Amino acid sequence: MAGSTGNRRIDRIRRPEFVEGLSGLSLEDLRRRRDDCLAEREYLSFLRRLVQGRAEILRAEIARRSGRGEQGPLVERLATILSSGGQGPSRGEAVKVGIPEEEVLLARRRLERLVSDAGISDPSALDDEQLARAVDLLVAEEHEVSQTRAEVIAALDRLQDELKRRYKEDPTQVLS
Repeated sequence: MAGSTGNRRIDRIRRPEFVEGLSGLSLEDLRRRRDDCLAEREYLSFLRRLVQGRAEILRAEIARRSGRGEQGPLVERLATILSSGGQGPSRGEAVKVGIPEEEVLLARRRLERLVSDAGISDPSALDDEQLARAVDLLVAEEHEVSQTRAEVIAALDRLQDELKRRYKEDPTQVLS
């Protein structure tokens, strides 16, 4: 994935030239790249929350089976399961970019490719080995998504630094 040269937003952001020569870019191009990073960060944050939520559901099923977790139907336990790790946006920032419906669907499809949605929606249908394997897949996916998100944040930071430098030099650019 890291070596991909496609035309997806993440592929553009990962190219070294995306954050090289920033001082030579127009203010419009710099802002466009920043906006691409913000949109990709929000998409990856959403995807990561989806993956984490599914993993928590499956971990709760493992705990229930071992007698360590809350018993009862999954539907009745969902609020407790999903609120146990409830985190807000990272870096102390509010979510600023809405996620288009097509990207929500892409995130869900990506997750469904990892673990069948039937297994996620009814983990009791999985045997112990399938359940453990599904959790492992989700944990690996969360790690990959987090690494990718960190790359996007690094690019965003470089773009923001250049914008701040320009605004400091010429405050009128903030309004343009």
